[in-house]
Amino acid sequence: MMKNVAALALIMGTLPVLAQTVVLDSGQIHLRGSLVNGACAVASESEDLRVQMGQYRTNAFSGVGSFAPTSAAFTLRLVDCASDVSRYVGVLFSGDTPQEDPLVFVARGTGGEGAKGVGVALFDQQQRQIIPNTLPTSWVAISAEEMTFHFTARYRAIAENIMPGHLYSDVWFTLVYP
Repeated sequence: MMKNVAALALIMGTLPVLAQTVVLDSGQIHLRGSLVNGACAVASESEDLRVQMGQYRTNAFSGVGSFAPTSAAFTLRLVDCASDVSRYVGVLFSGDTPQEDPLVFVARGTGGEGAKGVGVALFDQQQRQIIPNTLPTSWVAISAEEMTFHFTARYRAIAENIMPGHLYSDVWFTLVYP
């Protein structure tokens, strides 16, 4: 009996603590998102492309504005395309551009002594240079459920003195529907 009375006293003693609710404003959560009605989806193999640009001698460039002798091809594959959502699609490429040449994307050297003096130019299937961070200049009719876009990338000299080393460039693409 004594155990029951002690247990009852313990429970009764904690009830006021449990009954008292304290509310403190502690912060906020900002949730953002969007719903889109895009006419195509990007195929999984095109979501995070790695384009191997190859190796070039620094003397392969004939001065500022000159291009490497060859280019690297890559493709973007779109799937689940529906022309009833949009009749046309274009691709916008965005990223950092060097101060010396806003017509190319930045090519950064890896490590402290990385390569310097070149940028990366992108070209469409007709070998027209794509201007970074601008809307597409051409649109492709959505005519099939799957579509493939062909592009090339090429180094371009942006300085007189080109330093050898490893390079990388990050470029983002966005599907645009007019």
